Amino acid sequence: MKVVYGLMAQNGDAQELLWDLGFWEVEESAKEYLNAEMANTRGITVEPITINDAIPIPPEEIEEETMVACSLCGIEYNREDVNMTDYDEDVCVNCEPEYRNNPNLHVI
Repeated sequence: MKVVYGLMAQNGDAQELLWDLGFWEVEESAKEYLNAEMANTRGITVEPITINDAIPIPPEEIEEETMVACSLCGIEYNREDVNMTDYDEDVCVNCEPEYRNNPNLHVI
């Protein structure tokens, strides 16, 4: 969970999030924006908002996807498109039907 700050407008008994104005990671930044851009408005406050952070690992720490070459055709594919467990060789989805029928195929 992560806390960010957003602007809330008081509408009667409830508060409404002004989501189209953005979110800030620091409360002071949100207050600066409110004072600079909306100084003449009343009933708008800066409130903490708890969100579910979908990516717990910062993007720069995520490893690049490595490509795997098919043993038969030599073309590189994503790991998901190559069967590396059922056969002695790495076989791509395009070569697999023919390889399954004739496992004595030689590498090109």
